[in-house]
Amino acid sequence: MIIGFIVAIVSIVLDQLTKFFIYGTAAKSIIGNFLWFESTLNTGVAFSLFEGFPVIFIIISSIASVLIGCLIISKKYCKGKVTKISLGLILGGTFSNLLDRIMFGGVRDFIYLKSINYAIFNVADMAVVCGVILLCISLIISIIRETKTNKKESEKSSNDEA
Repeated sequence: MIIGFIVAIVSIVLDQLTKFFIYGTAAKSIIGNFLWFESTLNTGVAFSLFEGFPVIFIIISSIASVLIGCLIISKKYCKGKVTKISLGLILGGTFSNLLDRIMFGGVRDFIYLKSINYAIFNVADMAVVCGVILLCISLIISIIRETKTNKKESEKSSNDEA
């Protein structure tokens, strides 16, 4: 349980520190025309969708943060270390962007993949995406293991009956 919250805290601190030091500076190239730092305030969600509803996103993010925190604490639903780490990443990213919404009226984004014209994002967004990918991988591995175990038990009981 502790590892999930440690990962969340580290994610929050990294995101808020990068925003503190980088957000608001003049747009500049970091790696040629590929990676830029370019500040923008996103009042919507991913890809700036549904802009202009800050209170709704504060409520949704608050509920999501509480639910994810409960999942991390749960011994029934959160058994493995990888699951705890993935939920910690999701919680950290969600909560850090929630802090931005409360303090600034939107999420401070600054990482821009200019050469592919990808949406501007931040470290919290990366934490959420990495957490979701890790969670999916963990769930797939769990399902495969459970299927193999059930198959072995089924074969064993078939052999025992014969």
